[in-house]
Amino acid sequence: MKGSNSGPALQDNYAQFIEQLDVASRNLTARREPLTRTLEILDVLSRQNNLGLKLWEERSTKVGKLVAEEIKLADKNVALSELHEVSRRMEGMFLNRTQRIGEKRASVQAHHEEITKSLLELDRSRLKLTSSRTLSRERENLNNAVADLVGTPQRSTTGSTDPGLRTDLNEARRAIVLAEALMEVKRR
Repeated sequence: MKGSNSGPALQDNYAQFIEQLDVASRNLTARREPLTRTLEILDVLSRQNNLGLKLWEERSTKVGKLVAEEIKLADKNVALSELHEVSRRMEGMFLNRTQRIGEKRASVQAHHEEITKSLLELDRSRLKLTSSRTLSRERENLNNAVADLVGTPQRSTTGSTDPGLRTDLNEARRAIVLAEALMEVKRR
């Protein structure tokens, strides 16, 4: 009788813990969504800035070669030198931007991965709890079935022939519960 009284309380505890896992999952999912959008934006910015950096590097190289070749004409050389200086500054600016975006992306990616890992752990815990809850219900159903068998009208005819049956059945149920608890502990 003691085992059947704790059955519904165990189910209530399971429901409570599963709800806590669900709430934690919803909270983390809500936090992960903006990080996902931020990562998408940072990926676009990174591609754009990498392309800009590559283009300015190419321009700087081309203008540098032209400056080296055009030493003869002073007017053309001044214009090319200015253009070369602008391309080097733009190259530096794009390089700095690309590095900052990369650092920001790495930071956001780390948070995103941490949340994803936690969500997976929450899902695993929920699955384990749900399985344990199912086992608990099956155990309770088994106990009820055994109790029903003991309490059938046939009990009156067999009750006098085997007075220790009820005690043995209770001990068997207790052994089943202890064995399942041990298996649960060993799995952890």
